[in-house]
Amino acid sequence: MGRTTYIETECRTALNRVSGMPFRWSLNPYRGCVHGCHYCYARASHAYFGMNADEDFETKIVVKANMPEVLRRELARPSWIRERVAIGTASDAYQPCEGRYQLTRQVLEALRDYATPVSIVTKSTLILRDLYVLSELAQGPGATVYFTITTLDDDLWRLIEPGTPPPHKRLKVLRRLSEANVPCGVFLAPILPGITDTVESIDAVAAAAKAHGAASFGSAVLRLAPLVKEHYFGFVAETFPDLLPRYERAYAGTNIASDYQAAIQ
Repeated sequence: MGRTTYIETECRTALNRVSGMPFRWSLNPYRGCVHGCHYCYARASHAYFGMNADEDFETKIVVKANMPEVLRRELARPSWIRERVAIGTASDAYQPCEGRYQLTRQVLEALRDYATPVSIVTKSTLILRDLYVLSELAQGPGATVYFTITTLDDDLWRLIEPGTPPPHKRLKVLRRLSEANVPCGVFLAPILPGITDTVESIDAVAAAAKAHGAASFGSAVLRLAPLVKEHYFGFVAETFPDLLPRYERAYAGTNIASDYQAAIQ
């Protein structure tokens, strides 16, 4: 991986209207992600910025420097009816640069001040820094944190999510938040065919989620949209070459066969 570049920009809007999801609004203070998860569906979105879904996604991070101010203007509108806002849908809002920019913290403070519920998906332990505002949100309009855990196998974790904190550290933070009455869940997502889809692997993550105080548990099977598929196939060819023919057969399109998905569920 090359040297990381942070590209500061200004956004015209903070809140994004979403369809086909269990929430209607999302926001993302950053685009691109140094976590470098090889399966990440958000890789394709980097093409919108004229960058590639491979190294650019991991090393050229777009920072929406004015987002907190824009968000406060949007939340102050009479038309805002305080619907839940999802954070972390296109990149991790707690990737390392958040320690410097603190955009996510300011966003949470704005949502708290305007009594707006929030849900966050992250792989980062940095979220513990914001325990105080998450607790205030949880006691007020509502806050839920979801930690993505794909495997507890250290060797696999280093291969598939090279820039992320270890899964056991994420689970410890989950426990701390749960003990502070911030509801937390675990997403076992995506499940990687032939890599993390054994009964033993799935059971281990589910058991760890329960042991650390998770209030919910969900899963999803790998999807491979264009650009993401090319990157992921390159990763498989390099690290799991024996699996590549199986992937090429299974993923002629974006989704694997429905009978496989049903079996996993």
